[in-house]
Amino acid sequence: MKDNCTMKARLIALVILLGFVALPMLAQEEAVAVDQAVELRIAPEAIPPEEPEKPADAEEEPKEDVPDDEPTTPAEKPEPGVLKFHLMDGTIITGKLTTKALPVSTEFGDLTVPIESITSFSPGLNSHPKINQTITTLIQQLGSPEAKTRDKAQAQLITYGPGLIPELQEHANDPDAERKVRVATIMEELYAVETDAFSLEQGPTISLARLDQIVTQRFTVAGQIKQDTFTIASKFGELTVKLGDIKAVERKNTDEPEVRRTVEVSGMDMTCKGYKKTGIRVNRGDRIIISAEGRVTMSPWGSNSVSGPDGIAQNGMYNGNIPMGALAGRIGDSGEELLIGSKASFVAKKSGTLQLGFAMQQNWANYQFPGEYKARIRVVPAD
Repeated sequence: MKDNCTMKARLIALVILLGFVALPMLAQEEAVAVDQAVELRIAPEAIPPEEPEKPADAEEEPKEDVPDDEPTTPAEKPEPGVLKFHLMDGTIITGKLTTKALPVSTEFGDLTVPIESITSFSPGLNSHPKINQTITTLIQQLGSPEAKTRDKAQAQLITYGPGLIPELQEHANDPDAERKVRVATIMEELYAVETDAFSLEQGPTISLARLDQIVTQRFTVAGQIKQDTFTIASKFGELTVKLGDIKAVERKNTDEPEVRRTVEVSGMDMTCKGYKKTGIRVNRGDRIIISAEGRVTMSPWGSNSVSGPDGIAQNGMYNGNIPMGALAGRIGDSGEELLIGSKASFVAKKSGTLQLGFAMQQNWANYQFPGEYKARIRVVPAD
């Protein structure tokens, strides 16, 4: 019995001893585990590196150059539905019609044409009663017993241009012999004008057809517009115009970009021989900006006489107000001749092809003028 108690006491002592030995080892293992866990939480690669601060006097990196003629931001999309109204007195109004459709009466019935589908429309003679009456009277006067009246009427009818041909064809077999002959003569002259390239540079003209002409994206309608007045929402506010005051209406090309081009004008592109066509077509109301540089030898005044684009007034004047040797310009073959010089900015008074030339009088046309001017041209479309 005594031996059993002694054995139990020894076993209890052994367990207590093992406990004292194991506890420090377990504590050490837990400490290692905690340290490893902390190390994982603060691992250096988990923290993004901080960017070094720039010194106050540090220079910024240069930005990439952008050419002047390229937009740095996307162009704003133009507002659709803008129309250009050409009035009888020469006024041009740009804006949007407040109405959504155009009512038209045709021989096949009444139509309602959506404004958004119309590319252009032109009121005819029936919508311009005064002009209609004038033309009717002039045609009748072609058979007048007085030669002076006949001649005057013929000259006035020619001024209406090729658009008058359909109306004249109605009188091609007129019973009055004198009227018939004169109508044929006028038509022959107008056909010649119609094939002249210059006639394409005059811009919209009044329609001399009897009926109103409405051109859509798919077809053309001939009829009578059943609306007497139009309200236009323009940048100046709402404007009202009568149908009879309208010459023509066309859809404005709001996507039309600026034109930038460089043209070389040599000393042999003399104005007295004919201007150099730049190939740039401008519309009435467009702003034209030109800068030029270069040198041309003024041979008649000696090899040491050199002119720039502003010309030399001491050598005389071309057309009364343009110094000899200057860079000159005009729009179309019969346009007003202008001094361009080294710098010019003006608004086109008519539509046509821009032409440039070396200002020189006819009596010096047989001389050689070595050199050239380089003209940088910018055309800003009218609003």
